[in-house]
Amino acid sequence: MDTIIADNLIRAANAAASNNKRLDVNIPDNYTVTREWSDQPDWIVAAVPTPPQAENQLQKIKFPGAEKQAEQIIFYMITSVSGGPFYVSFQISPDRVSSLVGRNARDSLMTLLLIGLGSALFLALIVWWLMRQVTQPVTRLGMWARGLNEQTLDRDIPDFEFRDLNDFAEVVRGSLISVKEGLDREQTFLRQASHELRTPISVIRSNIQLLDKLKKTPRSDQSDCRENAIVNRLDRASLTMKHLTETLLWLGREHSNELPQSEVRLDQLIESLASDLEYLLEGKSVQLSVRTSPCTFELPETAARIVIGNLIRNAFQHTWEGQILITQEGWVVDIENFDTSAAETEDDLGFGLGLQLTEKLTRRLGWRYDKIIRRDGRSVRLYFKTNLEPSEAFSDF
Repeated sequence: MDTIIADNLIRAANAAASNNKRLDVNIPDNYTVTREWSDQPDWIVAAVPTPPQAENQLQKIKFPGAEKQAEQIIFYMITSVSGGPFYVSFQISPDRVSSLVGRNARDSLMTLLLIGLGSALFLALIVWWLMRQVTQPVTRLGMWARGLNEQTLDRDIPDFEFRDLNDFAEVVRGSLISVKEGLDREQTFLRQASHELRTPISVIRSNIQLLDKLKKTPRSDQSDCRENAIVNRLDRASLTMKHLTETLLWLGREHSNELPQSEVRLDQLIESLASDLEYLLEGKSVQLSVRTSPCTFELPETAARIVIGNLIRNAFQHTWEGQILITQEGWVVDIENFDTSAAETEDDLGFGLGLQLTEKLTRRLGWRYDKIIRRDGRSVRLYFKTNLEPSEAFSDF
């Protein structure tokens, strides 16, 4: 509007400059054009005593009306046209404005209000839709996380539509899997520890009872030798418990170093284990045959003791009447049991847990373990070297 009025003031000045009449006459439409600022109407000069200095720059001032006159707005400027600079002014009051202006203003206001309300409603709908799109996947993520358990951890993660939510779900499941694996390792350790420690505990208990009996008998050189043997067996049993616990802890760790190795007489180890476990054959009609050959090499002694001890214990526990053959030649150990009785046992701590631990240890240490299940017993073969030449190993079962 300022631009339109300024253009009209310049047009009025051009019209006055090209008019042959006097310049002090009023131009139609309330435009006043003069060469001197003092020639403008007195009430304008009184309101603005200082003439404008910047050319073609619109100036305006609100002039209060006197008595019954309405207030007016005065627009004025100085412009240079042909014939010299001219001062141009224009005044307007509300009573001279067309009713169309007010009606247009009201219509524009209503249009603006409708557009504003429509825009606000549209924006609210967009925000509601966006919040719904975001909250629904988050709600589904929360329900999925609350429903996780041992059975559902292995299932595929559903698509939650947002990559960040999918990544978060993967992190949650990975954390729970780590916790579950840790609990499984602890439970496995407890089961295996309780299984493996039975033999040394039994050895300790039986030798303590034997030692108590020897104390009640008269002293002699033979009793002293027997006491020394009992003390040695107690010492070996306590060391076995210590090494068993260390090995089981090593086996339960996810990342662990190799077990320490030492020079081991394999034949003596087998004979010692068979002797310690003979209490399992008490009261049974079982013929035991142990054939070994001298053999010394480096290997984790405690792990070998656990594996061989489990295999011998299983044969002793599950043979009620028949024959047990334990044969060792070089790196290869064979253990066979033939049970001719009709008795059936379901000792899970024997063939179940013991063989699970045996298979886990041999797989972890790189040893080879073969087994054949027969109706009257089992045959197992253990290789402490997996790259044996045909001449070094026994023939097939």
